[in-house]
Amino acid sequence: MQKGMDCHIHTFYQRCGNETLSVPNIIRRAEALGLRKIAITDHLRYNKDKLEAFHYIKSDIDAVETDIEVFFGVELDYMECDGDFFYSREIHEDIGFEVVIGGIHQDYTDSQDISEVTEIQHRHFMKTLTNPLLDVLVHPFWFNKGAVEKRAPEFWEKLIVSVPDEMITEMAEASAENRCAIEVNSHAVFWHSGYTDKFKHGYVEFLNRLKEKGALFATGSDAHDINYIGHSYYAEGILHGLNVPKSQIWWPQKGE
Repeated sequence: MQKGMDCHIHTFYQRCGNETLSVPNIIRRAEALGLRKIAITDHLRYNKDKLEAFHYIKSDIDAVETDIEVFFGVELDYMECDGDFFYSREIHEDIGFEVVIGGIHQDYTDSQDISEVTEIQHRHFMKTLTNPLLDVLVHPFWFNKGAVEKRAPEFWEKLIVSVPDEMITEMAEASAENRCAIEVNSHAVFWHSGYTDKFKHGYVEFLNRLKEKGALFATGSDAHDINYIGHSYYAEGILHGLNVPKSQIWWPQKGE
């Protein structure tokens, strides 16, 4: 399989990442790690005033000479449950983003009902996978620390292995049909301190079920610190272990 892609790296420009994550630092770190393609993808959530900082990111990318393919990207988040992204084709074309990743970043419920939590997530997964402006659905079934801690570890362990077959099929078919990859996120999922080893093993099986149905996959570190860049190799190792064929690995191409 292809190796060396980290499609999910943040910077300090939007205060997404810490001060170690300047564009030159990111690129030099990626070079040292042998990465071949990277996407720099700061958050765009609710505020048009944040758009200005993306111009600085783009100009810094253009100013660094490197043999690595560096993609200028963005990570989107829903503005509310069943709402929309703060994004449009006009923004897409005006700013010139080359890679657009995004997805749900909240649980939107205090429920202890696995089916309710799963259904909310799945609705947003499908909305993302069928959005023509999106390239990658980020970290499915990632939850922030607050959401994780209000439920027992066993809740999450059961949830990840009980995603209904019809949801798996819908996700995989939408991914393949729309050429929207499903991210294997190394840091946010496999380095998540709130998730048990049992959950993480179940997550690998979740990915395997998607693979068997033909989903496309992308790999990303979700780096918020310079030392996290390249954790995407771990994600690539998971896909290699699952024997995911090259045809199901998404890599961005310049000019697409």
